[in-house]
Amino acid sequence: MGYELDRRTFLKRTGQLGSVLATAGGLELLMAACGNVSTTTSTVAATPGFTPVASKGLMNPAVLQWGADYVSGAPYVFQDPNNPGNLIGFEVEIAAAMANLMGILQKQIEVCYSNLEQALAANQVDMVMNGWEKTADRQKTELFSDPYYRYGQQVIVRANDTRFNGVVPKSITDLEGYKVGTGSGYLAQTLMQQDSKIKVVAYAGNIAFSDLVQGKLDAFFLDYPIAAYYVLGSGPGATAIPQLKLLGEPIYPDNYYVAFNKSNPNALLLMPEINQAFAILKKNGTLKQIYTKWKMWNSQQAVIGMV
Repeated sequence: MGYELDRRTFLKRTGQLGSVLATAGGLELLMAACGNVSTTTSTVAATPGFTPVASKGLMNPAVLQWGADYVSGAPYVFQDPNNPGNLIGFEVEIAAAMANLMGILQKQIEVCYSNLEQALAANQVDMVMNGWEKTADRQKTELFSDPYYRYGQQVIVRANDTRFNGVVPKSITDLEGYKVGTGSGYLAQTLMQQDSKIKVVAYAGNIAFSDLVQGKLDAFFLDYPIAAYYVLGSGPGATAIPQLKLLGEPIYPDNYYVAFNKSNPNALLLMPEINQAFAILKKNGTLKQIYTKWKMWNSQQAVIGMV
């Protein structure tokens, strides 16, 4: 049985690519949907007596258009196993909650993960929300919201691998001497490549958990939300992999952010609006409810203002 994940790969599918013209420099960008399901717009109703969060920074003040890739994108945004025409995921629920505070619609704009930065630069989306990390390169061209989730990198091993008995990972040095898989472009890859004693296997296509089950790898190292969904079976449609287990707690804590185009004047309007929405969702418990539902809640969320 194969256990595979493809979250951050540019997949070209005939008839599903579209092109847009970037406003700066006339650069033609390929930005089509990676999948074949139409994005979903949800209707929301503002709570009676509640003053909505402003939406003046949006391209269309009536619709929050956020860029993400739903192709094998669990648990962030992906097709509902029970109704493939709909999208589900913890970020889908966050977008809906923000739109509800604004009293507007929300729409996920499908963009292949590797093209999200180009789509944002071309102003094809209001913002990117797709397990997005703040990096030095991205900070050159992007502005970032307040953090909305605190996560870490998770070590995954075979449940019956006695070499890891009693091991509680503290750093990548605990992976020295092992063949460790991760995703190409993942932060985990960058971390491990700093240690020449780790043999890193970066999957540019499908991340096959079956390779670990079959003993082709010694471990996996990647984002905790992905590990929780695919290994623990946490979330709608998820199936646990009993041959594998999470080793210790996540390490190298970091945050997920919403990103905005720094060169777009609207970003200076939209960023505080999104931050206001996040502040409300943290305070009223909505984010905690979402993360609890997806079995992602932990004490680390206190670092970013949730208890």
